[in-house]
Amino acid sequence: MAWSASGLFVATHIDQWDPTNLAIDLTAEDSKVAFWGSSVTPNFDTDTAYNTAPWNSGQSSGAGYTAGGPTLTGTTLAVVSGSMRFDADNVQLDNSTITSEGVLHYWPNKTNRAFLAVWFGAPKETQDGTFLITWHANGIAVLDCTP
Repeated sequence: MAWSASGLFVATHIDQWDPTNLAIDLTAEDSKVAFWGSSVTPNFDTDTAYNTAPWNSGQSSGAGYTAGGPTLTGTTLAVVSGSMRFDADNVQLDNSTITSEGVLHYWPNKTNRAFLAVWFGAPKETQDGTFLITWHANGIAVLDCTP
C-alpha cells in the first residue's frame, strides 16, 4: 500500500499525537525536559518513562537546575509541507552550573511517560552562565509524511 501526504493521512497522525488517542497533548504546556549526563544508555524499545531505569540515575545536577527539568513552553504541533512538526520555545537555564549530554522529554502527569530524547552530540556545560537549548528551525521532532 502506498501512503500519500494527503490531508487525511496527516490529520490522522496529528490525532495520534494529541489527546484524541493518547491522552497526551503535544500542544499543552504540561511536559518537561530532564537533563542527563553521559552515563545513560537508553533502549527505546523498553525505557519508556522518566524515573525508571535507565532514566532514574545520571540526571544532571547543579546550580540553576531542578531535578525533573523545566517545563516546555510555547509547544506547537503543525503540518508543514507534508510533515508533522513538534516544536517548543528554546530552553534556557540562567545562572547555571551544570553538565548535560542531552534531555528526555516526558509528561509528569502521565506516569512520567517519555516521548523523545535529544542528544547534544557531546557533553555541554555551564559555569555560572546560561545553558541554552536552541531547537532546530524545523522543530524538535519531525515526522515526514511525504511518499
